Amino acid sequence: MVQEINGATAALVESGLADDQNPAFESKVGTDDYLVRYRRHGVVGSAPRNTPYDDAYRELRQARSFNVLMLDGAMLQMEYEFRERRLLRHRLAFLPSPDLLEYQNDPEHYLEERIFADVVEKGVATVPCRFDYDSRDSVAVELAHPVSHLTLGQYTGCRIPVSAGVTPHAFVDFVLRSFYNTASSIVDVRLPNPLLRFEDCITPEERRTIHVGVPTHTNGA
Repeated sequence: MVQEINGATAALVESGLADDQNPAFESKVGTDDYLVRYRRHGVVGSAPRNTPYDDAYRELRQARSFNVLMLDGAMLQMEYEFRERRLLRHRLAFLPSPDLLEYQNDPEHYLEERIFADVVEKGVATVPCRFDYDSRDSVAVELAHPVSHLTLGQYTGCRIPVSAGVTPHAFVDFVLRSFYNTASSIVDVRLPNPLLRFEDCITPEERRTIHVGVPTHTNGA
């Protein structure tokens, strides 16, 4: 897990899309549990209720609470918790800069790069995204609170079912394809081959609704 997170982080930095990072590390909790997170840990992808997104973003960024800081100010956060070597919880967040302040302060820098000229065009609205996974019996509720789900825009009740836990490779690939590839250019990021996969956790009822499918194969598997 640590290897896959740090490998994806290194690929983003080497590509020039990211310019700051906090490496992931593993820490043991209790006898059979362990966490994988970054060193300057903070609240991952969430903030106290009624906190404006702008304030939450700036607080997290000031605390350097991210795995990766993208060149446009977006933050990527990845945290996993395992119990007896099985995935128990994860939180993976993409937190875009709320007002593209960096762009406004240094527009020429971005406009020199064709990809960012498309990404930060005036019509773009920032939408934070978070993939959550929680397999504890007391938490998951079919349809209302799927074990694995996607939340868009910090809406409390937005829990789009996801077919399985999301690996670091799948998460970073999703961010690049959704927010950095454009109609006129595709980012040149050579992510390391995926090393992990998680079992499907979506229920038949959830599968009959609009949901997100996660690749369940590794390279060569």
